[in-house]
Amino acid sequence: MAAHRPATARPQGARTRRRLLKAAKTLFLLKGFDAVTIDDICLAADASKGGFYHHFPDKESVFLEVASEELTREIGLSVHPGSDAPAGHGESALLVDLWAWAPRHPQARRSVRAVHRQALKRLSKLPGQTAHGTSSRGDREAQAVSALLVGIGQVVQRATAPRPATSERERRKAAAG
Repeated sequence: MAAHRPATARPQGARTRRRLLKAAKTLFLLKGFDAVTIDDICLAADASKGGFYHHFPDKESVFLEVASEELTREIGLSVHPGSDAPAGHGESALLVDLWAWAPRHPQARRSVRAVHRQALKRLSKLPGQTAHGTSSRGDREAQAVSALLVGIGQVVQRATAPRPATSERERRKAAAG
């Protein structure tokens, strides 16, 4: 007979998962993927290691989820510039780690391809116009690929752009150098 979970366990589990994701994102941004440990994530999220492993099989999985969400958000902002959501300059550092990590990890490559496919699918459904006033499926697909490539280029540009100094010490160092 399967163990019965009380109805209140699910909302708590969802909150724990959100805390773990938020803590992991913050730590990955501050320290980078390689420097973050599962213990760090658990401590920052006020969660047990058992809680972590209940939601994620390993550090790579939580990183991939956080980075894929960020990639989806960034591409969306790039191809829909009228969006009210602010472009996250600091969050783009996650994407630099993702792109450095993906060539060596098949799961990461699949995740990035899935995000790109979803973006292309959404973009190809947007109305488009040709010189004749109509838009064929092939035209929409070509426009979608173009928009996605421009969006990816903008994401890369934001991710690799020099960051403004945030502390007084950093501002002085930047001014001196």
